[in-house]
Amino acid sequence: MRVLGIETSTDMGGVALVEDGVLRAEWTWNLPRGHSVRLIPAVEAVLKGLDWRVEDLDGVAVGVGPGSFTGLRIGLATAKGFALALGKPIVGIPSLDAMVYGLPSSRPLCAITDAKRGELFVAFYHDGNRVGPYQVLTPERVAERLLQAPYLIVGEGALLYREVFEGIPGVEVFPFRLYPKASSVALLGEKRLRRGEEDDLSSIVPFYLRPSDAELKGPRP
Repeated sequence: MRVLGIETSTDMGGVALVEDGVLRAEWTWNLPRGHSVRLIPAVEAVLKGLDWRVEDLDGVAVGVGPGSFTGLRIGLATAKGFALALGKPIVGIPSLDAMVYGLPSSRPLCAITDAKRGELFVAFYHDGNRVGPYQVLTPERVAERLLQAPYLIVGEGALLYREVFEGIPGVEVFPFRLYPKASSVALLGEKRLRRGEEDDLSSIVPFYLRPSDAELKGPRP
């Protein structure tokens, strides 16, 4: 099975191709507000590098957030366009799940990305499985939750508020900036597709977790 993965929930965007559980190609970029420029050329480049045609794809996996409102819309629109044009199934993968996928850690994990406005997108994982819902929390509320287990916390949000988390007993901040990867989206997506868990093309939407700034401000008079 050949699957295209697309991830644009943060400034670090990317596309990847997997085949039968093996990563075959990946292209990433770090370009704020640049997903609309890089996405299609990147897909074309990875396909060409493997001498694959877009018609050779068996499905499309896309990171659905939470994350950047604009980035998620661009990624999902592109993924839906490919799925519709090819008549192939599509699956949405939560971006926090993609961020921790494959991490070689026996410790409980806490995945954190910056939600702006002094808040964080957060999810907790034990033995590779998410525990509880995806949440929007302040750094102080995250710190309270981290008292429950010796978590390894990962993601840009962990580094952004490192001083809040580092003094918590048993808790370790992963020292490198970690982002959701298109390769993880593709690999997780292939697993879902093999289980027959495709999403409905007409109803798959970005997973925002909270209203946008524009929605909070309301319509202009």
